[in-house]
Amino acid sequence: MPIDVSAEVSTLAFTSVDLTGAQLTGLAIISLVVGVVGGIVGIALGVVRLPVMTALGVDPLIAASTNLFVSVLGSLAGSWPAILQNRIVYRVVLVIGIPAIGGSFVGGLYADFVSRTVLLTIVALLIVWSSTMMIIRAVTELRSSDVYVEDNDPETGRGDLNNKTVTRESFVGFGIGLIGGAVGLALGVLRMPALIHVLKMKPSLAAGTNLALTILVGSSGFTGHLLRGRVDWMLVTIIGVPAMIGMFAGSKMGGNVDSTKLRLVVGIVLLTVSPLVFYDAFWG
Repeated sequence: MPIDVSAEVSTLAFTSVDLTGAQLTGLAIISLVVGVVGGIVGIALGVVRLPVMTALGVDPLIAASTNLFVSVLGSLAGSWPAILQNRIVYRVVLVIGIPAIGGSFVGGLYADFVSRTVLLTIVALLIVWSSTMMIIRAVTELRSSDVYVEDNDPETGRGDLNNKTVTRESFVGFGIGLIGGAVGLALGVLRMPALIHVLKMKPSLAAGTNLALTILVGSSGFTGHLLRGRVDWMLVTIIGVPAMIGMFAGSKMGGNVDSTKLRLVVGIVLLTVSPLVFYDAFWG
């Protein structure tokens, strides 16, 4: 019986997902572009990659584990310029990161026991709300004659940590980690507004700190998926390498962006990607 060579060539055999070479190339390009934008604003932007993968037919649980690990790889690359520019506040990383690690691991481990539709709908609604608030505040500042100028003093804007904020952000961090681990998102999109408006951090410091938090949360959630055997290493490589390159380049640029304009960009990016999360919730 003759062998259909075209069918063999059209699908790359070195990955377990049934995607064509063109589709994998497209994913790599998207991951590179998303990485650049994410590096600038300090968010891994897995909310863009995840619905694209599921729309192409990747199993939701494989897409979730892949997205988490790609977010970790990208954030590792993006964190290096942030470390050199002293844009990571490590005490904030500990306060929010430790409970978020626990939540993300549990979410990733038991991802197949919860409804993705419900969780992603909650995520999408929170993204719309937080991004709208960020845009309104940024536009108000830009229109005001008293425009906010980021203080260059390295000791200011590093997080207003007190008993109230530490307790609240610990619980919030656990909850965000739990949901994110289950659906395959590090959810830096939800942490970023909290860092800026609740903890009163400089946007540039919040961006670097958020990347460091993404490494912890994403790694923990991915470990939960890994223990369940839900990993496609080749897909991780194809999407992860471009994400690392993009986020490294974007992070270097992010340290030089005006703080008010950076908040506006973050808000617009989040509001723009929210429809993708709604799509993934109901049709992904």
